[in-house]
Amino acid sequence: MVKLPYGISNFETLVTDGYVYIDRTAYLEQLERMSQRYLFFLRPRRFGKSLFLSVLQYYYDIRHQNKFNRLFGAYYIGQHPTPLANQFLILKFDFSQIETHSFERTYQGFLNNVKESVLTFTGFYPNFFTPDTIETIKNSSSPAAILQSLLRSVETDAERHKIYLLIDEYDHFANEILSFRFEEFTKMVGSNGFVRKFYEAIKVGTQSGVIDRIFVSGVSPITLDSLTSGFNISTNISLKKGFNSMVGFKEKEVEFILQKVGVEDAKMGQTLALMRSWYNGYTFSEDAEEKLYNSDMVLYFALEYSENGKIPAQLLDVNIASDYKKIRRIFQIKNQEKIHLQYLNELLETGALRSDLVRLFEIEHRFNRSDFISLLYYQGIITIAERDMLTVKFKMPNYVIKELYYQYFHQIIAEQSQTTTHQIDLSDKVKALALHNDLKPVIDYTQSILTQLSNRDKRNFGEKYIKIILTSIFFTAGIYHIKHEFEVQKSSTERGYVDVLLLARPPFQVKRQVILEVKYLKRENAHQTEKIKEEATKQLKSYLKSDNYLQQLENLSAYVVLFVGNEGIFEQINLTEK
Repeated sequence: MVKLPYGISNFETLVTDGYVYIDRTAYLEQLERMSQRYLFFLRPRRFGKSLFLSVLQYYYDIRHQNKFNRLFGAYYIGQHPTPLANQFLILKFDFSQIETHSFERTYQGFLNNVKESVLTFTGFYPNFFTPDTIETIKNSSSPAAILQSLLRSVETDAERHKIYLLIDEYDHFANEILSFRFEEFTKMVGSNGFVRKFYEAIKVGTQSGVIDRIFVSGVSPITLDSLTSGFNISTNISLKKGFNSMVGFKEKEVEFILQKVGVEDAKMGQTLALMRSWYNGYTFSEDAEEKLYNSDMVLYFALEYSENGKIPAQLLDVNIASDYKKIRRIFQIKNQEKIHLQYLNELLETGALRSDLVRLFEIEHRFNRSDFISLLYYQGIITIAERDMLTVKFKMPNYVIKELYYQYFHQIIAEQSQTTTHQIDLSDKVKALALHNDLKPVIDYTQSILTQLSNRDKRNFGEKYIKIILTSIFFTAGIYHIKHEFEVQKSSTERGYVDVLLLARPPFQVKRQVILEVKYLKRENAHQTEKIKEEATKQLKSYLKSDNYLQQLENLSAYVVLFVGNEGIFEQINLTEK
């Protein structure tokens, strides 16, 4: 069985134990040739950043010189070594596991993390440190003091051995706090904050020549921008075209992995199409020409396929879902969830958001629409679609993110309607449709939500909102592959949009695929019910008559769904009638 590096971020383990590795070592040469030496690189979580830092660590560490051919001989950089290979002392910090339940515990976690990392460093390079220095480090009461003691010891031999500083997930703990304890965030990164002081010590290390190069990974630039006055020496390479695919997978690489796990040529096109829909779509530079797959999502799929020989029933890895479900925390920043929900509704209604792409945040003073939308982009829950002269058009990158957005929307709408979702099994309601062609349970549930929503929650209420509620129910149930506002070519010049299309989703066996045409009338316009139903029926039949894709769908049921006020009415259309 092929060995896939799902969850493995240690490069030596990966190479030594024969795991599949998609070669990214050519980027080491590219980074080394840059005139800038202090680099920040931002990508969403679970894109392979930690593995890339491990590659840097093994390539540049003087301790691994005798392993060079074994580790890198099969890859680009092993055949094209650079002048700085194995020339540094590597000081590495990983801030992904710091507890954030309170300011005090965060500070203690950061302090302990820095102390342990520095003591590990002294163990790797014992010739630089006296027992007194190590004791001083152990007794230091601040992260900055620990780093200062370390750098003073190394400085005596800095001409021969300089430090390459690596920091993984530099902002992870800060992002956790930013979402729900903003004052503590500003306290940490403010002029006297412990995070600011730590980075000021790093800056001093660069000025003395002890720290020669820095590579820092993270998710968003908010923490970096808040540190600007204390750490204004870095270059953010995250949006540069040349580094768009430094982590993540290209489609040809996904195909290579699928071949490795035994996907047959006859099934490759269908399998790739499924994965493209679910995991692809990320663009990290406005000039990038190729979209990327989330690497962890791909490896999860491939691992499941290699073990079972078929497409996994759960296409969304629960580990990845747990990360991205923190989406609500972003919406709650600065206690502005109600304002930010307007942008969620806009994204679900139109499929896109337009905004400037903010490169420098001033979150202590400002957090406006552009800031919020840009933060969603850095977190990987929207991506660049295109740019016009003034703004960037952002969209949801793939089906995984779309599903999480709709689930979040359903959670909000259920809370607003005081619906106890934990007591309701939406999958049972959707199964009634999928297996027995019974739409009534879904309509009844939607009707109960509308009845419970307050008039305030139903401001600007209309047909689009009904569609989003229905779509969120289907996404939350997770039985169908859902297309919302599916484009239909009615003629050479005319297009239409199917409101909701529910398609069979491997490996689930549904008996009915479903097309819904959704309409809404205010209660005072109830007298128009029959007229609207007739128009909707005519519209639905025109889609089915003109679109080849819809005509080829097997076991298709078509429904007109009309809500008059809170009351749901539905009628199945006879597809055999002309």
